[in-house]
Amino acid sequence: MPIQRKIFSLEEANALLPRLEKLLSDLEEKRQAFKELHDELFFEELLEEASPPEEKIQELETILTSLEQEIEKIHELGCLLRHPERGCVDFLARKEKEWVFYCWRRGEKEVGHYHSLRGGYLERQPLN
Repeated sequence: MPIQRKIFSLEEANALLPRLEKLLSDLEEKRQAFKELHDELFFEELLEEASPPEEKIQELETILTSLEQEIEKIHELGCLLRHPERGCVDFLARKEKEWVFYCWRRGEKEVGHYHSLRGGYLERQPLN
C-alpha cells in the first residue's frame, strides 16, 4: 500500500504524540525480541554447526512481520518514521511559505523543532 503523506499543523502533530509514544514503545519491544531471538539462533548455529529448528525460524519471521506492521501503523498516521531505534518521527508541514518537516523524537514533550525536506535530525532548528 502506498504511503499517504498528510500535511500537519503543529497542533495535529502534537495531538499524535501519545499514540506515537505507544506505537514506538511496542516497536521497541518487538525489535528487542527479534534481536534476542536472532542472536540466539545465530549462536546456536555457530556453536552447534546445525540449522536452527524450524519453529524458531518461524517465530523469528512472525516477529519480523509484527515489526513491519508496527511501522505501517505509524506510516498510516501520515508521518514518517526516520529512525526506529531513536524514535525520530517527521511530520510534513508548511512553515510560512516553505515546506518543512516538523521533527520530534520519542521522549520529547511536544514538537519543538523542524528541518528542511532534505535535512535530518542533525539539521533541525527550534520552532520558536
